[in-house]
Amino acid sequence: MFNIEDNKEIIYNNKNGIEYIQFKKLLDLNIKHAYTLKNSELDFYSFSEKRKSSFEKLFKSLGLNLDTLVQPIQTHTDRVKCIDKIFELEELKDIDGLITDKKGITLATTNADCILFLFYDPIKKVIANVHSGWKGTFQKIAEKTVSKMITYYQCKPEEILCFICPSIRKCHFEVDEDVKILCENIFGFTNKLNDFIKKGDIKENKQKYFIDTVLINKILLKEMGLKEKNIIDCNLCSVCNSDKIASYRVEGKEFRRATAIISL
Repeated sequence: MFNIEDNKEIIYNNKNGIEYIQFKKLLDLNIKHAYTLKNSELDFYSFSEKRKSSFEKLFKSLGLNLDTLVQPIQTHTDRVKCIDKIFELEELKDIDGLITDKKGITLATTNADCILFLFYDPIKKVIANVHSGWKGTFQKIAEKTVSKMITYYQCKPEEILCFICPSIRKCHFEVDEDVKILCENIFGFTNKLNDFIKKGDIKENKQKYFIDTVLINKILLKEMGLKEKNIIDCNLCSVCNSDKIASYRVEGKEFRRATAIISL
């Protein structure tokens, strides 16, 4: 199912044994970035023994200096930090979003089903990298990132570009009644619940539902003022393409994390 040839938004790369995808629009704007594909030798998790060597290989393939790496310890929060210098991993605990307007800083987040957003304002020269699982989505972390870009960097929402990396999609994000009700309570104001909540099967006497967290975020971003044409989605489901993309739901305890990186 992993078909890059027909995907108009991204390209596939394999350099020095490191496979990753990139967004064509960001490449056109000369922004260094990547989203890594599955490799048994790589794991970008904050506490993985392979973290440093994984980033070394990726940065070398992109011509980046490892000393520019800024990575948070993600814990599914709505906390977004403005970065003006190089921080150590331990200094960014409980942070799930990063923003900077500084050159010489590479922002990194990780996932294995959750959504990773890359933001770029080509006018103000501001980038952001955001991790948003369903908890982050329900806390509106992407919306809060845009708000900070506007407040602290004078970005205009109509100029901001948003790129959506591979993640679990509505076809596989199955939840129980409690999460579905929580979703309805938070996003009922959109009047589009029928668009992003679908009734599933009954399993073990429990009614299941499918939620489209990507669509929820697109709605929130457009309400923040982003233009629809500037929200660029790779349209790749991590579960449907688990042979190439990291997926906790498929791999279970043996899963490894991918990374999305971006640098001015």
